[in-house]
Amino acid sequence: MTETSLAPLRILIVEDSEQMRTLLEALLEAMSITDILIAEDGEKGLALYMETAPDIVITDGAMAPMDGYELTNRIRTAPDNPNPYVPIIMLSGHLEKKHVEKARASGVTEYLAKPVSWQTLYERLVSIVSNPSFFIRTPTYLGPDRRRETDELFQGPVEQNIAPQPKSTAEILPLDAIRRPSLIRTK
Repeated sequence: MTETSLAPLRILIVEDSEQMRTLLEALLEAMSITDILIAEDGEKGLALYMETAPDIVITDGAMAPMDGYELTNRIRTAPDNPNPYVPIIMLSGHLEKKHVEKARASGVTEYLAKPVSWQTLYERLVSIVSNPSFFIRTPTYLGPDRRRETDELFQGPVEQNIAPQPKSTAEILPLDAIRRPSLIRTK
C-alpha cells in the first residue's frame, strides 16, 4: 500500500472552539500539512475561503453567527466562488440522522463525529484526494454525488418490466470535466 502525501494541501479550518481549532491544527501538522488557515466562525470562514481558495474546508456544524451548514451552502452557491466543488468535511457532536441529512442537503462531502481521531481524519483526507466525488447540480442542490463507490453511473432500469422514470434535470459532473481541483499544490 502506498502512502499518500497530504503535505501540499491548503486546508481551511472553520471552528468556534479554540480547543478544537488547536487539536485540528495539531492533527494536520502531524500529517505534514503546514498550509493551514483558521477562522473562528462561518462568516470569517467564508471571507477567508473566498480570499484564499483552499483545497479542503473542515468546518464545525454548530457555530454563530453563521453555522457550518450555511457556510457550506454559501460556498456551493456563491456566484463568484473560485471553486464551488471544494471538498468540505463537517465535524459535529450531533450524530442524529436529521443533522447528517441536513449536512448532506447543504452539500457537505464528508460528515465526521467529534472528537475526531488522527486516523479517521487522515483516512477521509486521503479518500477525498485519491477518489474525488462526482458532483450533482440541480436547481436546488449542488454537492457531491452520494454514489461515490460506484464504478458506473445508473443509466436506467435493469429489468425490462420496470417502466423508465422521467428524465431528471440533474446534471452529474465529474470534477475533471469541470475544473481540475488544485488538491496537489505545487510551490
